[in-house]
Amino acid sequence: MDRLVFVFLLTAFINLINTLTRSSRLSGVRTRHLATAISLFSVVYLAASFANTLQAPLLSSTVERIIGSGYDQALLTQPAGDVTGSPVYQAVLADLNYKLRFVILGSTVGVVAGILVIPSFVTSFSNAIKAFGQTGSVFRVIPLILFTALKPGSSIIKFRLSTIDSLKKIIFTKMDIPKGFLYWNLVSYSLWTANVLSGLYAGALYPEFRSTAVLMASIVGNAAIVVNVMMVDPLLAGVTDAVARGDKDELLLKQIIFYLAVSNLLGTLLSQVIFEPVAQGLQLLTRWIT
Repeated sequence: MDRLVFVFLLTAFINLINTLTRSSRLSGVRTRHLATAISLFSVVYLAASFANTLQAPLLSSTVERIIGSGYDQALLTQPAGDVTGSPVYQAVLADLNYKLRFVILGSTVGVVAGILVIPSFVTSFSNAIKAFGQTGSVFRVIPLILFTALKPGSSIIKFRLSTIDSLKKIIFTKMDIPKGFLYWNLVSYSLWTANVLSGLYAGALYPEFRSTAVLMASIVGNAAIVVNVMMVDPLLAGVTDAVARGDKDELLLKQIIFYLAVSNLLGTLLSQVIFEPVAQGLQLLTRWIT
């Protein structure tokens, strides 16, 4: 269970960083160093990538142990016939289902945390961009952040919350662009959240070829990425450039960032709904090719 809690925290951290990805554009617009903002955020994203490299094997090994133990127990009670349909193995599947949904909950927690820290991140990241302009080196910016944190009032990292007036403007001002991209983001994020976990569960449903089932999950993950790249990112990039040129108000970019974050949150909730259907689909696809 301790390992599962650690995976939960890693999942939350990964989704927190993913939620902040788009808000880095706002920092770039404010500092007029958009390319620098995108480049510097890749340094931040390395932390999420490292967390992902830890999360995947930890989660996979946990699931492997559960499946292996459950399968062996089921063989003792039902040496012939459909082992996966035995009560013992079905109980193992129910436990695994609960644990994987717990990990998905970590995604939801991470997105909520990301939404709450967006104002602080935008301000702090803007300060970091300015610091990079002065030092010209990432290796100098990081110690500078740590050093200034010890000086009250001069820290690069600032904690702040959105004001009520700011939230009212974001929520109640009508966006002058089509909102279809939010639905595409919802679909994309829900599939991206569920794909690996559904693949692991599909492997439990079809343990004889569970490695194949897990690899099949990449189909769902790649589909989610394609949807995002084709339907969401171009619009965000276009609005970011327009705001940077002064053709559109910064409020529009704030709205898009806020609503995309909310869409991410709803996507993690939707992933709880599609988790099993996607796993069933991957299981059928695995059976078909094997």
